[in-house]
Amino acid sequence: MDADPFHAGEQELQRLFAVRDQLAGSRAIQASLPPGFAAFLEELHYVVLAVPDRKGRIWVTLVFGRPGFLSAPNGLQMRVDALPDPADPVAPGIVEGAPIAVLAIDLATRRRIRINGRIGSVSSGDFVVDVRQAFGNCPQYIRPRDVEKTTVTTGATVRTVVDTRAAQRVVADADTFFVATRSSSGAGGDMDVSHRGGPAGFVRWDGDCLLWPEYRGNFYFNTLGNLLVDPACGLLFPDFTTGELLLLTGQAVLEGFDGRLRRSHDGIPMNGFVRFRPDVLMSRAALLRP
Repeated sequence: MDADPFHAGEQELQRLFAVRDQLAGSRAIQASLPPGFAAFLEELHYVVLAVPDRKGRIWVTLVFGRPGFLSAPNGLQMRVDALPDPADPVAPGIVEGAPIAVLAIDLATRRRIRINGRIGSVSSGDFVVDVRQAFGNCPQYIRPRDVEKTTVTTGATVRTVVDTRAAQRVVADADTFFVATRSSSGAGGDMDVSHRGGPAGFVRWDGDCLLWPEYRGNFYFNTLGNLLVDPACGLLFPDFTTGELLLLTGQAVLEGFDGRLRRSHDGIPMNGFVRFRPDVLMSRAALLRP
């Protein structure tokens, strides 16, 4: 990996918040899977995936399997022994050479690692990720909970017409969601997907947009730096009450980022806000066990 793993958008925000000098040349982000990542992957029974579709829109989803369905045959590759449901908007993006972001997360233990790269070989039941970046994240803002896939589904697997009131309720009750971005404009840019958490209601509707505070983190600004160079964004809200998943894709912009830390209405230190305008909303029925 280059001496500095951060691109121009990330560096701009690091300079704004006066942390650029201490992060320049950081080796926290590696070009291969560090020791210990493989063992963690093999423990998991679900994973968060993000890819662009053929129109360049970004989608995020959850994929389940038995423990061991994620593996790392070597430090430069990760294997996913499962595929998204064919009706899932992520499914068409699982093609050789396409960019992909992986968030391997265990909400129960609050452990997580991020893996970004390109899709290698794809077969009828699995695919390989060629690793470009891999790094761990701290457990901050993760609410502990067990996540299991339901054994029964009801209704259509994916609904492209989402009840507005239902979507508003899911967002209003959410204490967990996932956000995907990319590092350069266009469908070929490198992908990233991350976790966001906070008190229930920390994300709110503001007209036809979603607005959430960006709490203080590690100052890498991976997600936010990506949004500076490309506003394309995908969100995934798990509804732990009904078991459904709310999937959104659209555009996002940063608001109130002036280099000063302030506090949200919940009293949590934050960098600013993200305003997201969805273009398409979808719902996956009863994927999680409520």
